[in-house]
Amino acid sequence: MWTIGYGLLWMALIFYGLEWRTDRRWARWAAVGLTAVAGGVWTAALAERWQVSGHWPMSTRYEFGLAFAWALLLLHLLATADTPRAGGGGVLLALALATWLLTRPPGLRTIIPLPPALRSIWFPLHTLSAALAYGLFGVAAGLALTGLMEREEAARNGLLRRMERAADWGFLWLTLSIFLGGIWARDAWGRYWGWDPKETWTLIVWLEYLIVRHLRPLPTWRGRRQAVLVLLLFAGVLFLWIGVPWIVRIARLNSLHGF
Repeated sequence: MWTIGYGLLWMALIFYGLEWRTDRRWARWAAVGLTAVAGGVWTAALAERWQVSGHWPMSTRYEFGLAFAWALLLLHLLATADTPRAGGGGVLLALALATWLLTRPPGLRTIIPLPPALRSIWFPLHTLSAALAYGLFGVAAGLALTGLMEREEAARNGLLRRMERAADWGFLWLTLSIFLGGIWARDAWGRYWGWDPKETWTLIVWLEYLIVRHLRPLPTWRGRRQAVLVLLLFAGVLFLWIGVPWIVRIARLNSLHGF
């Protein structure tokens, strides 16, 4: 089912491109409809993986990536479905994530038994809030990308205001994720915070988006400059998901986090 949803997203991106070139309403609604169907297919695929595995389907980096792309797609659809020329950036980012996920080696996509450390009520709460935070940061980046390409100033400003709200909501969900993760860490390892590489980079990302919130009242940091900053910070989110586990493995660092 993931492949079907992936194909639908490519079709949606084509219609978003047609809307961008022609300003045709039918092209936008075709793109929105295809994106909605793709989101529904991915929701069903995630539910199927949950049913087959018998546990919350976010126990590996691959599974969390599926949830990340799913959250980005559906939240972006909610944020842009009623707005002309707004949806292409988020769909493009969702496609990039999906392409990386669907090209992983079969061994990394295999369902594995749930490790004992993850058999906790805090596991679904922490990972779901993190997936929503990552997804909202992706929504903000998609709106920033589309806003930077928008030619009309009024439309661009509208997109960038939505970008700001998405980044704010992502920040709140990341804060909740850190809070829940600390409670889980205290329950599992006897401490709330241990400066683990994953924890440390999560704190860095949290501080970066906090800086965005503090810069916003400054007129020189509104508009295009803030959009570029939001795009750069999303690269930091991707590094937190993919890069930090890779460095931990290559450098053989001590980490209690599986991904």
